[in-house]
Amino acid sequence: MKEKIIEYLKRYIIRRRFLCNNVYLVIILLAIVSCGRKNDTMLEEALKAAGDNRAELEAVLTHYEDDKLKLESAGYLISNMSGLYSYDKRITELCSPFYDQYDSIAKKYDHEKNIERGREVDSLWNLFRSGNPGLYKFPVQADLRNITAGQLIAEIDLAFDAWQGNIYTRGGSFEEFCEYILPYRRVQGLHIDDARKTFHERHRGDYFTAPGRDMIDEADSLLYRYRHIDYSNRWTPRMPVHSAATLERVLLGTCEHRCWYNSLLFSSLGMAVAIDFVPVWGNRNNGHSWNVLVRDGESYPFEPYWDNDRWKYKRIYNNETFDHINGRFRLAKVYRHTYREHADGPVADKKVKRADIPNFFTNTRKKDVSHEYFEVVDVPVQLKDVPEDARYAYLCVSAYYHWSPVQWGRIERGGTAVFRGMGKDIVYLACYYENGELLPAGEPFLLNREGRVETFRTDTGDTEEICIKNYTGAPQHQRNNLNNINIRGTTILGSLAPSFSGSDTIAILPDTIELYNKRIDSRSGAPARYLRVSLPQRVLSFSNLAFYCRNGEGEEIKIETPVLVHPLDSTENGEITSYMFDRYIATGYQRELEKDYVDIDLGGEYVISSLGYAPYLFCGLKEEEAYELSYWDGGWQYLDRRQGSGRHLIFKNVPRGALLQLRFQDTGKRPETRPFIYQENEVRWY
Repeated sequence: MKEKIIEYLKRYIIRRRFLCNNVYLVIILLAIVSCGRKNDTMLEEALKAAGDNRAELEAVLTHYEDDKLKLESAGYLISNMSGLYSYDKRITELCSPFYDQYDSIAKKYDHEKNIERGREVDSLWNLFRSGNPGLYKFPVQADLRNITAGQLIAEIDLAFDAWQGNIYTRGGSFEEFCEYILPYRRVQGLHIDDARKTFHERHRGDYFTAPGRDMIDEADSLLYRYRHIDYSNRWTPRMPVHSAATLERVLLGTCEHRCWYNSLLFSSLGMAVAIDFVPVWGNRNNGHSWNVLVRDGESYPFEPYWDNDRWKYKRIYNNETFDHINGRFRLAKVYRHTYREHADGPVADKKVKRADIPNFFTNTRKKDVSHEYFEVVDVPVQLKDVPEDARYAYLCVSAYYHWSPVQWGRIERGGTAVFRGMGKDIVYLACYYENGELLPAGEPFLLNREGRVETFRTDTGDTEEICIKNYTGAPQHQRNNLNNINIRGTTILGSLAPSFSGSDTIAILPDTIELYNKRIDSRSGAPARYLRVSLPQRVLSFSNLAFYCRNGEGEEIKIETPVLVHPLDSTENGEITSYMFDRYIATGYQRELEKDYVDIDLGGEYVISSLGYAPYLFCGLKEEEAYELSYWDGGWQYLDRRQGSGRHLIFKNVPRGALLQLRFQDTGKRPETRPFIYQENEVRWY
């Protein structure tokens, strides 16, 4: 093997005609190739692609001739540099007057985020952009052709200095160092500047260097110092923010902005850091990015902006639990941005045309880390009508009225594809991709919580009546939080007497409440006819209150006769108290009370075995809008249209067990709609 490498180097040197003058470079290249970190072809191709900048890169290799690890690091960076680029720095320079005016507006409002400030910034940016039509016409700057030897040497030296001084990472592997500390670039487009040097000098010796401390506590302390850089998804995405210095100037950014900023910050201090992201949620629109620290192979994800619960992601992104503030998160895949290329699947298949690969899978600088967050399942799918030249299928989730691919699968003989490492409790659709268009390769299916595939029905001869109050799914949890809070900690007492003498505690509702209906066991085995619902907030706010007992065969049955002992009037939108006890989960009743309880008469004596409850759901169906219900059968098929009422809507003759979707008649108004299924008289969002 070594003889082949030496022969390769000889041919390489002859071609470059510098045998006599570059003996040291021969030794360097031999060391890089023989270490096996990157093959000789990648390095040679990178040096060729550098063009006139080749001498700068070769100077870096020569500089580290006597330092094997730094030499390997230089080879790693150069070999993987192809395709990386910066936006032209002239864009930032041209925007300097805008940033000055932006800063004046921020100071005017004392940096408070409000509508008035937003309007001024929007107006300012629109005016500035129209006056600078060439702002986005500058060509991107390829790193291979523009990075200097001095810049690359400075980045490598800084990375090693920070790594060797960091008590948490200096004992880690060299591979972990190369992947998470060494890279000068975390995402495309950022200027190559001295940001990491600035951070390193700003915090040298203050963090991650002294024994006896806790890594998470130190990370929190560092993040706290930058809490003034706040989140905004309105203004900052419209303006160029291509450097850490610019973000520190505007003080507002998206999650993506803060993630690369944190990556530069933490890596400058020797912490192994990366950016993880979910391209599309499995139960809500959009995606998300966050940071992760890596130590000895273990990952510690955290919220990029300062937050009271920063290290929550492995707890709420496990595809099982829910967050009490934001509700359920379901993730089909989690990927990690990488400096090194990870070319696999269709993008590495020379038989697949670029036009037949979704854009997401043309990005080779990412790797799948889903297994670090949740239990994954390999999903085999039998495809339909396989195109003759199709080699791959793509598993998709719903996003903004469309399907968005999140994983690929090789089409095997017999028309099957296996999609590796998928998240559970999510609705998927397998598709082909031809000339920029997704084509369904079958019907949607639910990968349920147990990891089994459930199909949907399309039988219009077997129908049911459904009741719905919203159209968007999981995001309504946050908007419904006040209603959830209203009933948390509610205590329910039972008694045979209306005076509640000798009462027993039937149940106490938990401190965290989700949107969906829940069942809990009774705490009492004593018979009761009257129930007292003690309300911590003096607000009656239920969509469902159901009480169950056992019949003679031991089966649980619902008690159908509960009524309020003291009736309450209907609300302004026509909701009545019986809505809390009917069969629909979407109906409900909400009213502020003068006392902190209501009493219920069950209409007979029962030993309650369990009870069901669901918080009152705010209504998202406005009276001035029309809503269309569709079901999936080879595509979305129209079922019915209803005018909003300010409360729930009931649709009849809906195919039982179908995948459904409620959307605005004018789909351009509100694209946030989500698919759902209807089970046990309840809407379940996906």
